[in-house]
Amino acid sequence: TVNQHMLSAGEPIRVKQGERVLMRLLNASATENVVLALPGHTFKVIAMDGNPVPNPAAVEVLSLAVAERVDAIVEMNAPGVWVLGSTLADARKMGLGVVVEYSGKTGAPVWTDPALAKWDYAQFALAAPAAAPDETVTLTFHDIGAQKGSQFDTWTINNQSWPNVDPIRVTKGKRYRLLLRNGSGDQHPIHLHRHTFEVAKIGGKDLSGLRKDVINVMPLQTVAVDFTADNPGDTLLHCHQQLHMDYGFMTIIK
Repeated sequence: TVNQHMLSAGEPIRVKQGERVLMRLLNASATENVVLALPGHTFKVIAMDGNPVPNPAAVEVLSLAVAERVDAIVEMNAPGVWVLGSTLADARKMGLGVVVEYSGKTGAPVWTDPALAKWDYAQFALAAPAAAPDETVTLTFHDIGAQKGSQFDTWTINNQSWPNVDPIRVTKGKRYRLLLRNGSGDQHPIHLHRHTFEVAKIGGKDLSGLRKDVINVMPLQTVAVDFTADNPGDTLLHCHQQLHMDYGFMTIIK
């Protein structure tokens, strides 16, 4: 659903030619990452997870992992009746989309597949390296298979599975770099509670200025994020994919 309605079951988004529309998108699924497009239009990404991006950029396709948020400006300059929806045909058939209807236009909503594009957080960031941290904490994620008769795989961070974990100990005011090492073949939307982090590195690429609280770490990828320990109290760090979190993919920062 989009705003509680399956595609074509609710009212369309009604627009006029020449308008600039701010779309605030939230992936509220517990389990599914989504990739969205609006044929004939581009999304100018101006904020992520509620934080302005340092380098607003226009893209044809938006990728939102579980719990990610994107604010994007869409210039309404392609009159017609369109589908804003998942790039996957099966997902659109199951309801993931909404009709965008220009004033004075009628007919069946149109969908055309966008060009293939790789999602890259770096395009919204600065190319300069982030400030050096006071300390780096390496966190390696693994799938260790089904345990104790479970039908689902158990997940570990540094070989520990929630709730049997050693807390990450931090000191108020210090800047910490979390080196997120995905040792699995799954994508992991990693969420840090109660803080905002700066994305410092994706693979071997340095970047700065992009502030988020969820980042999707791709299979076998390493991502570095920096946060300042400025909100004392127990703080969860976890994969936001519900099944992964339910089966151990969580730790705590104290």
